[in-house]
Amino acid sequence: MQKRQIIQSALCAVLLATGVMAAQAQQTFKLTIASSHPPAIPWVGLMSTVFVPEVNKRVAELNKGYKIEWREAYGGQLYKANATLTSVEQGVTDIGWVFHNLEAAKMPLAQFGTVTPFTTDDVRIILDVVNAMHETVPALKREWERNNAVFLGATGVDSYHLFTKQPIRSYDELKGRKISAPGSIGLWLRNSGAVPVDGSLTSYYTDIQSGVSDGTVSIATGILPNKIYEVAPHITKVNIGALYIGGMAMNKDSYEKLPKEVQQIVRDAGKLYSQELGKVLMQRYEGALKAMVDAGAKQSTPVTLTEFSAAERAKWVKTMPNLAADWVKNNASKGPTKEIVTTYMNELRKRGVTPARDWDKEL
Repeated sequence: MQKRQIIQSALCAVLLATGVMAAQAQQTFKLTIASSHPPAIPWVGLMSTVFVPEVNKRVAELNKGYKIEWREAYGGQLYKANATLTSVEQGVTDIGWVFHNLEAAKMPLAQFGTVTPFTTDDVRIILDVVNAMHETVPALKREWERNNAVFLGATGVDSYHLFTKQPIRSYDELKGRKISAPGSIGLWLRNSGAVPVDGSLTSYYTDIQSGVSDGTVSIATGILPNKIYEVAPHITKVNIGALYIGGMAMNKDSYEKLPKEVQQIVRDAGKLYSQELGKVLMQRYEGALKAMVDAGAKQSTPVTLTEFSAAERAKWVKTMPNLAADWVKNNASKGPTKEIVTTYMNELRKRGVTPARDWDKEL
């Protein structure tokens, strides 16, 4: 009898273990990944071509039977550019690209790059610094978490230039022009006499075509795929600099439902995505400018490419009010703003950057 009980107990243990293993083998996580912008935009396209396959590969390598079933919904299928943060926050998507330049009220601390322009045109350096700061300046990570989001990796864009209906040969010619700019980027036009018009890459074409604006301060890698050069054929290289504009983030509730090792994979894949984005943007940048000139050569108004002289660029730099000091003062109650600006500028210098204006030394 005792022998039979031992055998039965052993069989039960085997069956129980088998059941647990079977349950593990069948564990599937359904995740939606989405964006307001189309995959033709580099930071969206790489969500699908880098982040998703990298997560899949690393999850499979765990050999624990985990599987992620993805629903990919880019190009505004689920929400538009004015809802990138709330859509992640509320779980409209599990993972999404957040355009924090349109979220200054809810993410004031994230705007530090916008108030320190004219630093570097190397977006790889910008992204490296920002990702590092999310590890060393806790307030930045907490700001995402307050919005029920987990920061996965920084996104940025190549250097900003002017794309306009009519030529702009000097800084003074900005006066009276209506210039499209997303959210807080409109701050760069202060003291220029230009009128900022809120918008984004998905609205610029129609806004310029219809006369809502006379052009935009924007990026070559975004203007090209959206064919905005068709209505704004005059490109003026100003080199306001590359910029941290947001990040890929995950809904905090969705994130916490994942096993710890899968959470780590998602974070690591997010960093890889950010690094790859920097490389891709640098590769595409010069090609995008040339491609617009070539593509627009036979337009009724051919695309032209000119560049501000060093003196005209310096005039813009010097005429701009002290955006960083204003931001530090106005947001001091929301976090360590002075520390953020100082850390950012010092980290850029450590990587060999010589800013056109030392914003941190004017605080």
